[in-house]
Amino acid sequence: MGCLGARLASAETSTVDADLAKSIGKSIDGCIARDKPAWDAFVQRWSGVIYAAVRRALQTRSVNQGDIDDRVQDVFVRLIQNDYRLLKTYDAQRASLSTWLTLVARSVVHENLQRRRLATVPLEASDGFVDHDPATVNGESLPLKALTERQRLVMEMLFQQGLTVEQAAQRLGVDPQTVRSTKHKALSRLRQDLPDLQP
Repeated sequence: MGCLGARLASAETSTVDADLAKSIGKSIDGCIARDKPAWDAFVQRWSGVIYAAVRRALQTRSVNQGDIDDRVQDVFVRLIQNDYRLLKTYDAQRASLSTWLTLVARSVVHENLQRRRLATVPLEASDGFVDHDPATVNGESLPLKALTERQRLVMEMLFQQGLTVEQAAQRLGVDPQTVRSTKHKALSRLRQDLPDLQP
């Protein structure tokens, strides 16, 4: 390919890139303007990128599908919380949207893993092991093992520790709506395992 051909190919590529950048810019502007169809299209278009990034970030951990889905949801929540503050920071001059979303997803996973780390107590300082009673409803033991780790944590905070949704959200460092959503998913799973469980 000669110099002219290379310049034409470069011009065509930059035109495609400019069109893509405009399309992405309009999509983000629509999301920030709280246009539901724009947000739905954004989620549809970019959920695969976010899912892949979360899955790669968690590949060395033993996680189940529910944990991956929770982290993907956390990424979308992070993008829109505080009046779309994070989404407003995207700069097409610094990175492609897929690269930026991958970095955001990895950050969310890393922060979540940091929050999960529990403080350790030397065995000599402990009073021994605490045997927790399993959660019960109407005298029937709940199969909490059917839940994801996050769902179990939320259920324990809300039902065994007696925290409010807002208190649990503050402890977990997430939005209260995320706690409500996690509780709803957990109760749905438990209802499948215990058909007699009433809402």
